[in-house]
Amino acid sequence: MKKILRFKIALSFLFALPFIGQCKPLFIGDSLTYELAMSYKKIAPVDAKFLESTGLKSTKILHWQNYLQHIDFSRYDTVYIVLGTNDFIQKSEIPDYQNKVSAFIRAIKKENSNIIWMLPPTLKNIQKNKLLSNTREAIRQAARQNKIKTIDTRLSLGYQYTESINGIKVRTSDGIHITENGADNVIRGLINVDKENNR
Repeated sequence: MKKILRFKIALSFLFALPFIGQCKPLFIGDSLTYELAMSYKKIAPVDAKFLESTGLKSTKILHWQNYLQHIDFSRYDTVYIVLGTNDFIQKSEIPDYQNKVSAFIRAIKKENSNIIWMLPPTLKNIQKNKLLSNTREAIRQAARQNKIKTIDTRLSLGYQYTESINGIKVRTSDGIHITENGADNVIRGLINVDKENNR
C-alpha cells in the first residue's frame, strides 16, 4: 500500500481520491484512510484525503488543523475521520490531545455537523497499543463533548491483534495497516451502524 501512496502525492503532499457526484461522504486522515475509502467506493461514490504517518500530535509532516481550511466540508453528507493511529500518547497527555481533537472537530462542524470519528485499530506492538488506548480515550471524550459519533474499528478487526479472522487476512504484516478484506469488514460494520441509526 505504501508504494501506491508514494506515487499519488497531491496538494501539500496530501493524497486525494476524487470521484464525480454529490452528497457523498468524505474520508479524511492517515494511511488507513486509503483502504477504507477504496472499500466504501465499492458501494457508493466517496472522496478521500489522506497522508501516511500523520496525526494530530505532530505537525512536522502535515498540520491537519491548518489544512482543514482548504476543504469545503459542506459538499459532503458525512465526514469520516481516520486519525489517531500514529499518535501514541501517555495518560498524562490525554487532556492536551483531547483539546486538539476537539479543535479539529469544531473546525469541521462550522460547515458540517455530521461527523463520525473512526477509532484506531489494535496494533501488533504491545507497547504502542498501550499508548494508543490513551489516544482512543481522548478521542472518545472529545467526541462526547462535541456531540459526534465514534466507530470502534476493533469491532470489525478484533480487540486482540490478529492478522486473520475466520481464515481471511485482515491486517498487513507490518502490524499496523489493514488489508482490503479488513477494510471491507470495517465498512460493512459502518453501513450496519448507519442502517440502525436511520431506522
